[in-house]
Amino acid sequence: MKKKIIVILTLVIFSAAAFAQKDNLQDTRTAINDSILKELQIIRSIQEGAKKRIDSIRSARVNHTTLPEKKTEEDLLNEYEAMTQIADNTRQNFLKDDWNVYGWVAFFIALFSLIVSGVTLYAQWRTEDNTKNLSQEAQRHLLNELLRHLYRNYVITYTMRTKMKDIKYKGYPSEEHFEKLKIPMENIHLEAFYGEDKKFQRLHVLYLNLRNYNEEVEVALKHIINPVIKKQTKDEDFDTLEYKVSYLTGRIIDTIYKVWGDNTEYRNDMRKAMELSLSGETNSTKNIDVPNSGKFNALTLDALKNTSYTRLYSESELEKVLEIFNHDVHEERKKNERGAWKVRMIKF
Repeated sequence: MKKKIIVILTLVIFSAAAFAQKDNLQDTRTAINDSILKELQIIRSIQEGAKKRIDSIRSARVNHTTLPEKKTEEDLLNEYEAMTQIADNTRQNFLKDDWNVYGWVAFFIALFSLIVSGVTLYAQWRTEDNTKNLSQEAQRHLLNELLRHLYRNYVITYTMRTKMKDIKYKGYPSEEHFEKLKIPMENIHLEAFYGEDKKFQRLHVLYLNLRNYNEEVEVALKHIINPVIKKQTKDEDFDTLEYKVSYLTGRIIDTIYKVWGDNTEYRNDMRKAMELSLSGETNSTKNIDVPNSGKFNALTLDALKNTSYTRLYSESELEKVLEIFNHDVHEERKKNERGAWKVRMIKF
């Protein structure tokens, strides 16, 4: 309701400004009219002076006398005709529309600006109302979904690395797999925290961290698909991507605790979101066993203990998480039901 009142008051103010502008233009027009009248009088005086000089020259020619005249008759005739043309044009334009056209043009410009401003304000009001429909609680659930996304990124990144080793770095994973690693930035709704500075700042920091991860995915892709880049550099890129999964998982957990509170309910919600991936629901498509597809260096428990998953799971639970993780990697190394590799490799 408050927004509507502001829009209405703004429209009234613009309307008053438009009519005030028209009154100001009327005063300006009157002053211009007075100035034009004075200029017409001056032009008329010059015309009459030129006419007298022309008559004097013609009279002197008839009477065979001479005048000390600097300007010739032709010059004076040209001057007279030019001034006459100016006077006629000015008089015709002045008497025809009395300059009203400028006042009306200005009025309609102001009216158009009023309409555009009103529509813009209304659109902004609707946008703000719509964005408020996404509550802060909904944002928390979206962050939980990002935990699932990051877990899948960990699986795919690890799978790509093992398959690169299989072919001795003589190829690279298809670009599509890197594109799928990127975080959907539209899942972060900063506008839901306008007016709450501390919460907004924490979400904004997380937003920047996620955006940086997307840029690091881009850099890694450029290195990995380049046959000139050394194996060591590509390994370092995979190290970075795997580390960032753990880092961002920790940042999301921190953000949820600091913005919404550190309690058992929120921790359980994060665990439930993760269980959707750990239960294998994301791998529901049929797989085709491929000879030697399961031979890879599995992730170790020590490596998993160095990740942020220790903040969600106990040590005994981590052993189960590790088992599921290695199983997921094994499945991603296979072909799908259509006979296509899940993680497709392209040779150089």
